[in-house]
Amino acid sequence: MPLSELLPTLSQLSHQDKLRLIHFLLLAVAKEQGCSLEPAEDTNSENILLNQLASTSAVVWSPQADPESIQALSELLATAQQSAHA
Repeated sequence: MPLSELLPTLSQLSHQDKLRLIHFLLLAVAKEQGCSLEPAEDTNSENILLNQLASTSAVVWSPQADPESIQALSELLATAQQSAHA
């Protein structure tokens, strides 16, 4: 079946099914290349990955929370404005 016929159906898959498809294709291509990427039988690697992604958090730093950074940015802005008017 040509890829052009598969794409409309694939686009309708749920997010989790798309991840499963990616996993399936990765294993298939690796097998064709002589590599074995099979997951351990006692774990469900898809669920582990999804749980890790769901529990991941990121720390975002902002100069607005640091008084020294606020002062440094204010000074840079004032210097830039003075240079622009000079």
